[in-house]
Amino acid sequence: MTDRAEALKKRLGQLKAQWARWDKILFPVQTYEIRRMPIVGQIVFVAIVASVGALGARFFPYGKGIGFDWEIYFSHGRVDTFYPPWGSWVVAHLTWPWLVGLSLAGVSLAVLKRAVHPVSAACALLALPVLWTIFLGQLEGLITLGMCFLPWLAPLALLKPQVSTFAFGARASYIVAFFVWIVISLAIYGPWPLVTLRVNQIIGEGRLVTDISLFGWGWLIAPFLFWASRGDMDLLMYSGTVVTPYLLPYNMLPATAAIARLRPRAAVVACVFSWLPFAANWVGPRGWWLFWLFIIFMWLCLAAARYRKIAPRSVWRRIFVAPEPAPAQGS
Repeated sequence: MTDRAEALKKRLGQLKAQWARWDKILFPVQTYEIRRMPIVGQIVFVAIVASVGALGARFFPYGKGIGFDWEIYFSHGRVDTFYPPWGSWVVAHLTWPWLVGLSLAGVSLAVLKRAVHPVSAACALLALPVLWTIFLGQLEGLITLGMCFLPWLAPLALLKPQVSTFAFGARASYIVAFFVWIVISLAIYGPWPLVTLRVNQIIGEGRLVTDISLFGWGWLIAPFLFWASRGDMDLLMYSGTVVTPYLLPYNMLPATAAIARLRPRAAVVACVFSWLPFAANWVGPRGWWLFWLFIIFMWLCLAAARYRKIAPRSVWRRIFVAPEPAPAQGS
């Protein structure tokens, strides 16, 4: 028994060493959060911002164009069939003020963690996905809140999985949380992903004019993008846009906080690019596709900052690429 125990212990040690090598390759540590806040501080921050936001929302009740999606769908305590089914439980326990408050808290916390400059933070908060989500009364703000507390709030982060799913690839613990929740949800709700993936068939009018997904063509470049994005949840989400089956501009809110990681000049450009879909008012449905300029620009800026050692010393890098982040502040 002693020999077997020693052999088993040795084998486990070898497996642990092998995993440590693969862990560094697959999940390299990336410094994209400038401020590392203790969990208690984050909870207090969320509570304060959510309370202030909920109080403010009482002066702007939904109706007459404000909170359209909340009024038509979520205020009745349910989500459409192509949403993950636990969303109905979430919205059933929400009110309009607390949806606004918690959404603002999630976005604000994500921006605060990443902001390299006050201008960059302001640009992230003024980007189209943020304001559009709040105006519509959509759920992307709650998803962003869930992502701030991964892996513990994985169900919240997956309320609408078409963008946030890819962020789970940043760390092994996130992947474990993802699959644990998927297994639990399948046991409770049945094969719901088969319904979610059929979103364009379920929506009565078919593919929405605002849907800018790439019909699966993105898989041609996805392997390269995902490999280059390892360990960085923001980059992974921007990479995932090329393969997600359903993508509206405001769905990108969970990744929009990454604007705060850019230099102020780059953040201003990104904020302007995020508003380009409004060109659809003048050029027609093709205007919605201009949002891809925002996605491409953000991916290039974040990737250039990550690979600064091999990126050329160009005007692009001097103007747009943020300086190498200092060690995270706080504890």
